[in-house]
Amino acid sequence: MRRKFCLAIVGRPNVGKSRLFNRLTNSRRAIVHDQPGITRDVMAEDLPNGMTILDTGGLGLVVGHSQTSAEIAAAVEEQVHFAIAMADLILLVLDGQSGALPMDEEIVAMLRRTGKPVISVVNKVDNDALANGACEFAKFGFPRAPIAISAEHNRGIDVLEGAIDEIKKELARNDAEESAASSAGEMDLSLAFVGAPNVGKSSLTNLLLGTSRVIVNESAGTTRDSISAEFEAISPNGCAKNIRLVDTAGLRAFGKMDSSVEYFSSVRAREAMGRAGVVFLVLDALNGITKQVQRILHEVEALGRPLAVVVNKWDLANRAFSQGDLPAYESIDAFRESYEARLRKELFAWINVPILFVSAHADESRGQIIATAFQVAERAQKKLTTGTLNRLLRECVASFHSMRGRPFKLFYALQTATYPHTLRIYCNQRKLLNKTYESRLRRRCVEAFNLGGCPLRFEFFSKPPRK
Repeated sequence: MRRKFCLAIVGRPNVGKSRLFNRLTNSRRAIVHDQPGITRDVMAEDLPNGMTILDTGGLGLVVGHSQTSAEIAAAVEEQVHFAIAMADLILLVLDGQSGALPMDEEIVAMLRRTGKPVISVVNKVDNDALANGACEFAKFGFPRAPIAISAEHNRGIDVLEGAIDEIKKELARNDAEESAASSAGEMDLSLAFVGAPNVGKSSLTNLLLGTSRVIVNESAGTTRDSISAEFEAISPNGCAKNIRLVDTAGLRAFGKMDSSVEYFSSVRAREAMGRAGVVFLVLDALNGITKQVQRILHEVEALGRPLAVVVNKWDLANRAFSQGDLPAYESIDAFRESYEARLRKELFAWINVPILFVSAHADESRGQIIATAFQVAERAQKKLTTGTLNRLLRECVASFHSMRGRPFKLFYALQTATYPHTLRIYCNQRKLLNKTYESRLRRRCVEAFNLGGCPLRFEFFSKPPRK
């Protein structure tokens, strides 16, 4: 799979990279905030014109931002270098109000060593009086003159986009490759990792990607935004499939969020769930389902997305057992059986949902997760034939008895939608089927049609009451 033409936005912290990213992609995916260092991971956006734009964290965080730990700051710079390595064109964003700083000169020296084309973008030029100051940045000596813009006020963006298009044409290998790259963007499957903070979603993302693209840190909340990436995997029938994976920020209740940044990150995570072909709920092996996780489950169910559960950090559970920290269990298998039994009890609304016990440090976990993704995606797209569906439902309701003395009668049923599976059922009186029988009916359908992990909704249409 050939990637699209790739453009990376880089620069020191707080020069307006994320605002420019939002402007160029016509979106609000990147968090814009006055606090330096908000963008920590590489964020990618595919455009209809066959271009991918990467937003990066600020270079120079190690020496320039005291509120970011040294470990995270170093990881941010690693992600920036990853984006630069991927890029065909680099936009160096500079601050037209503060002028050139020593950190800018260090970044320029680093970009020169890459040998890649660079456009100097002088941001925050909000009026004509500031435009003359943009000439100061010509001293950096890039072949193309600096372009003065204001990402906030949409000044100069058309000039910048024109320059990008020119360079894109210069770098195009040939028309056939350009066409192939632009048509390869549609994914065969999209996945989303969701869960509470610090359960290992980013580590699992890196495992699937085979890289260290997403920052992994022991402190909760390291991933502040939904990070998407693409990779290729072999499906069960032996075909190569393109997969988009979204690693979401740890979700907390809106009332318990520490800042507007966390609030917007959570909004993006919920949007990612709504677009996912399969949602993976990631849990910590030494913790169960909390109220926080229950809220996530309710949201996934409301969105009608299929679900699989990944119990991560199983290596830590093994270590805890070997050190005698799980004395109530005679073996690690007994602990696993107990954990799964408690988990399925909590997941009562999710019938036969797949549950995986994995470690992000074990290579075999990658195969387990990918195989489950294909399996659940196939279930979610399953078409139920009307004849088979009606035979099963009639068998189920034949033994149902109404609390009012009248039997519930099913006349006809058909599948009307997937994501979620929706069955339209024509019956005599909806009120004759109580909640207990409806739950039994749902379970029977899921089991008979092998829809484990997929939401199933009923739409009942009753005969009008007699006058």
